[in-house]
Amino acid sequence: MAIAPADAQEIRGILSERETYTPIDVAEMVLIDDGLDTLGVTLTDERGFFRFELPESGEYYVIASALGYQSLRSESLWVGAGEVRIVEISMESRPVPVEGFLVEADGGEPQLAELRGTGFYERMAEGRGEFLTPGQIAASKAAWPQQLFWGTEKVRVHQRSHERPGVWDDVVVIPNRTSRGYCSPSIYVDGRWIREENIAPGVSLADIVHKEEILAVEIYEWPFGVPRLYVGKQACGVILFWTEFVDEGGS
Repeated sequence: MAIAPADAQEIRGILSERETYTPIDVAEMVLIDDGLDTLGVTLTDERGFFRFELPESGEYYVIASALGYQSLRSESLWVGAGEVRIVEISMESRPVPVEGFLVEADGGEPQLAELRGTGFYERMAEGRGEFLTPGQIAASKAAWPQQLFWGTEKVRVHQRSHERPGVWDDVVVIPNRTSRGYCSPSIYVDGRWIREENIAPGVSLADIVHKEEILAVEIYEWPFGVPRLYVGKQACGVILFWTEFVDEGGS
């Protein structure tokens, strides 16, 4: 559906619950282009309304994430020059995990020998964090490490401004329970600490770890359940990446 052309092209929409048509507020809406680059992030209001201004005509997608609902990506949305595209997106409800308990997807996924020495499976059994398993990562269509976090409970993908466009402009953040804002988590790759907040300007997480190398991910909010060996260097969360080179990393 489209309405009369405006000065600039836009996507406007309503997000609602599929079963009841109830508007969903405070949902995170992410705008991506046909190259899967993040172009914008916004929250729905009390009416479930959201709006994106578009840089140019073309093909776009909207990703919706909300607590208590199954995250989804919209169908392809073609927006012409000066057009305002109106969309309706419906989300299916899902049970909310209780803090301290782990809901395993596709139970029975075999353990990888490379991860057994890292403590990944033991920590996942304890259920103190959020986990992306080898099976989930292998099934993901993400091309970049930041895109693995679309739809997760604890991580958001935001943009920062520097000279590299697209995915290089995406940064992962975790809710700061102290300030009620967001903060940059401490990043570990195969047990090695990387101070993400000190990454040189123009350097992205995608430069640090490649998606095709990642076997598993652990996510922890500070100070809830952060493993003793991987305590964050600041009052924020911790993200642990385990890759196919973990044996060389000496975790």
